[in-house]
Amino acid sequence: MRIHWKQLTVVLTGAYGGLGRALAGELDQLGARLILVGRDDEQLMAMQQMLHQPAQRIAGDVTSAETLSEVVALLATTGGQQRMLINNAALSHAGFLIQQSAVDLQQMMNVNLTAPMVWTQALMPWLEQAKKGYVINVGSSFGGIGYPGFSGYCASKFGLRGFTQALNRELVGSTIQASYLAPRAMSTPINSTAVDKLNEHLGNHVDDPRDIARQIIKAISQQREEQFFGWPEKLYVKLNAVLPTVISKAIRKDQSTIQSLLNNEVKP
Repeated sequence: MRIHWKQLTVVLTGAYGGLGRALAGELDQLGARLILVGRDDEQLMAMQQMLHQPAQRIAGDVTSAETLSEVVALLATTGGQQRMLINNAALSHAGFLIQQSAVDLQQMMNVNLTAPMVWTQALMPWLEQAKKGYVINVGSSFGGIGYPGFSGYCASKFGLRGFTQALNRELVGSTIQASYLAPRAMSTPINSTAVDKLNEHLGNHVDDPRDIARQIIKAISQQREEQFFGWPEKLYVKLNAVLPTVISKAIRKDQSTIQSLLNNEVKP
């Protein structure tokens, strides 16, 4: 079934972050009805005022059961012939594993992996009631390539990719489709100063969130189950799947740069 944007109701987590804000803008222009979820109510309210279409907001942490319950209660009176959950909220704590705190590692897994799983499960009845339902999990190129200094983040995004793939196979024959859509590095507040410096030193491409939002919208309209964005990163993902030692050797030459820039990023 083709997406009819003006018949679409979207629950968007991480709504006022760099990519979330860009996605909200694109969806609003297409005529979708938005339910914005984020931790800061003032920022959500400011977003509401900027959008052309009426939107609703719920302030809260995606890892909170209370936030999820509030969303589910709102959806009980919210329709739409087509319905979508976009799991966009994410955290990244860069640094080598030995430097990471257990709290930071658990927090990344809770926000990046556990929350999307729990939210998808809780919203499944609402999605099933529509003519067509979509679960869009925003991933990362680091969900296809294990990269030093990002072991916890990679684990969460690899997990999200596996969850999406398995879920989509569970949903065969249903009216719901799950998608894993994975940007490469973006210019967003999720990046620390050290990560920005690392991208600059290594000459990594850093995309504007607005460009990525448009690519995500295109992939959604094409109903892609999985897509990585950016060249040559998406090539590296494919190579890593079949020839991981080639990618390991390529990364190894940058090891000293990665280590020097991220070595003091996180204190134990």
